[in-house]
Amino acid sequence: MTTLEHKGYQGSVEVDLETGVLFGKILFVTDLVTYEAKSVPALKKEFQVAVEDYLATCQQLGRNPQQPCSGVFNVRVGPTLHRAASIRAGQDGVKLNAVMVSALEQSLSATTIRHAHTHDHNVTVRIVSLSDVRRIGSASYSTDQLLTPHFGMNTNVTH
Repeated sequence: MTTLEHKGYQGSVEVDLETGVLFGKILFVTDLVTYEAKSVPALKKEFQVAVEDYLATCQQLGRNPQQPCSGVFNVRVGPTLHRAASIRAGQDGVKLNAVMVSALEQSLSATTIRHAHTHDHNVTVRIVSLSDVRRIGSASYSTDQLLTPHFGMNTNVTH
């Protein structure tokens, strides 16, 4: 989403395809402040005028202008995730808020988080000829009585 910014306020940029008019509103405040223009440079100017007018109007009314994104919001995550985050906070010796801030920072950062783990496998392959395989049942075979040499192999997998 393309946004405009002026004095800490962000504004949307939209277009009415039928009329060709550009328009928007100040984002992240509950007061409705809109602006419109016929070109991008004019829309930028109208946005700045709208922010200045909003601040002046609030001052005339004797009230503080709303601050976009105050830093407080509710998150609905479900009981299982809530419990897991609370347990993590306890394990880390921090408050739940610190766990959530860390998760948001990691999610929004430009760096990717890479999770890696290693598997060690020991595989033994017994080489037998088809004539040495003794049929036990309709779908299973046994090679436990064969005296053929073994071939050993170790594998390490990281992903």
